[in-house]
Amino acid sequence: MSNSAWGSGNPIGGEADPFGGDDVMPIEKQRRAHQFLTQETRYHIIQAVLGHPTYLATLDELEYLVPKNRSTIREHLNRLADKQVMAKYKYRGDETERNEPREFWGFTGYGITLLDEYSYLRYVPVLRALQENLYLTEKIERHQDAPRPELPEDVSEALKIPEIDDETEAIIDDALAVRERGGDQLFDAPPIEPDEDVETEAGADRPLDELF
Repeated sequence: MSNSAWGSGNPIGGEADPFGGDDVMPIEKQRRAHQFLTQETRYHIIQAVLGHPTYLATLDELEYLVPKNRSTIREHLNRLADKQVMAKYKYRGDETERNEPREFWGFTGYGITLLDEYSYLRYVPVLRALQENLYLTEKIERHQDAPRPELPEDVSEALKIPEIDDETEAIIDDALAVRERGGDQLFDAPPIEPDEDVETEAGADRPLDELF
């Protein structure tokens, strides 16, 4: 994307810049945004949504993927919404069945521009491949397959996965190999074929993958 998040235009509908007004230098806005995005919980929420097949995740899906409790995840989703990086999208169609979700979290146009500034979007194919190799419970599968609203066109266009080049394919292979060896995990969910002989202590911390 070519438009900078630090240009003269306001992020959404004429609202004030969430990382500082006209009296704040662009470099300071960048510092604030970088610090905000890289906070651990928000960082993993962002990666979880970037790797989602529809780029719209329910709170239950995020709770399954992010190694934090539900109230903490909800708190940081609200923080992301306050900064106009993400928004709650509501499905208003009639196709949903009983117990299917109607509220989903996804990126705004401003959020996508901001993430592009920090090169998050280049890892979308890797994050997608990792999520496709996770074990999903019946409930999470139901949430993933539920009808969803449409994302704004600029958001959906920016998130289209390009043709996979050799470098990206190598990164994907490395990331999947790490999972197969039982190494550090990017997402909190188990791999698609969990080892039934390995027991994890209740409440144990699960390491975070530092691929990126």
